[in-house]
Amino acid sequence: MSNQVDVKFRLKQRKAKGSQSGNLTTENVLITMRVTYLSMRLEFSTGYHIDALRWDQKSERAIGPNRDGQSADEINGGIMRLARNVRDAALMFEEMEKVPTQVQFRETFERIRTEEQQHIADNKSSISICKQTSEGQDKIKSKQDNISTKQTFNNNYETKTKTEINKSLGFFEIFHEFERCNSRLHDWTESTFKKYKTLRNNLIDMRDYKRNAGLKFFDFTFEYFDEYGLQDFIDFLRNNKNYMNSSVTKNLSLIKVVIRWAYRRGFHNNNKFETFKPKMKTTQKKVVFLTKAELDQIENADLPETKLYLYRVRDVFLFQCYSGLRYSDVANLKRCDVHDDFFEITTVKTCDSLRIELNKHSKSILDKYKMYDFPKGKALPVISNQRMNEYVHELCKEAKIDEPVRQTYYKGNERIDVVRPKHELVGTHTGRRTFICNALGMGIPPQVVMKWTGHSGYKAMSPYIDVADDMKAEQMKKFNEFL
Repeated sequence: MSNQVDVKFRLKQRKAKGSQSGNLTTENVLITMRVTYLSMRLEFSTGYHIDALRWDQKSERAIGPNRDGQSADEINGGIMRLARNVRDAALMFEEMEKVPTQVQFRETFERIRTEEQQHIADNKSSISICKQTSEGQDKIKSKQDNISTKQTFNNNYETKTKTEINKSLGFFEIFHEFERCNSRLHDWTESTFKKYKTLRNNLIDMRDYKRNAGLKFFDFTFEYFDEYGLQDFIDFLRNNKNYMNSSVTKNLSLIKVVIRWAYRRGFHNNNKFETFKPKMKTTQKKVVFLTKAELDQIENADLPETKLYLYRVRDVFLFQCYSGLRYSDVANLKRCDVHDDFFEITTVKTCDSLRIELNKHSKSILDKYKMYDFPKGKALPVISNQRMNEYVHELCKEAKIDEPVRQTYYKGNERIDVVRPKHELVGTHTGRRTFICNALGMGIPPQVVMKWTGHSGYKAMSPYIDVADDMKAEQMKKFNEFL
């Protein structure tokens, strides 16, 4: 069953009090959540209200406090948790390979939502636990759903409330419980959800492969994942999924996290995974960015009249290169966010509030579009991410950004070198990388760059710092010719 879930947040329109003409109010409006799953469409109340002027329809996020004094961060955090609750409910049915009715899906969502609210209340007392909800909420009427066997934890979060549940849960049920509890405790981002979903799908593919290969009743257990089982998983990723060593290493690291979590909570007694540490050759992923000379090539490129659409794409992309914004943030940038010498944003991905000063390059691009009236008050003519990526490739090809770039991978002991022209490797995120690398290369301190980009630690910046060191070394060679 494919887990196709779409969650949208909207303001529920209602008539203004005392209005005889049917005018709709824009004050203190309820935020609703619309869920599309398989062939179902359901609507839920989030419990949050906000003025329409403090709600961004594009990002579906609050941009200001509501009348109850709740901040934008509190509201956005709350609705993001509800979106995770929806995914939890869908995952439960997917793993049981069942198609729920609307009533069953709604009941499961409400149960998970109740547990989430209880968990938040417990956190206020500095106790990280998953609370058991009432028995009536914890069961679904039909035995076919088999969801009521999901485990809950006691106040120590280490010991199961019912030891018999420990024995009855299957591997993927425990995997799901790992996701459900840790996503709440550690406030997972969308990318973290995707990583574990990919791991789960790889395990399901391996299970199905073994069943089709003759092991009709094969299923995973935690005892399976000793050094032999983990090596079997590695071989499957290499041979059947065609994964390079870097991707294999990520999957191995993630499954060890799951196994370790289950071991510490008494789901199994197999700790042999801790000593399994294979050595796999990997290389650091090459950071692709544009130099100042290449930026000049793009800016001065004589684009054909048949490709006038590239002019606006060029401006937006160059703005990213000179501001460090992700695509999602430049697409969400409003004219009201821009001031004389800086602009302010709340990032879509991480909800960081950033103030980024303008330089002559970024300011000139914004000034160029001052007189244009773009939809929803946008500051720049941003198209869809997929289309813009295609056009950025095309733009860089027209600008002759064709330096050959070699990327090196390892698959087992086999070294694989792939050489491609640079324009094929450039996308919208290259703009952000370009800004960071050039800023560091010019000697701007990393801590200042991190204030602009929103990076929270040096670990995420280290690949860029290495590139900047190489750039500075090349610049130092100019003194060899100094007379």
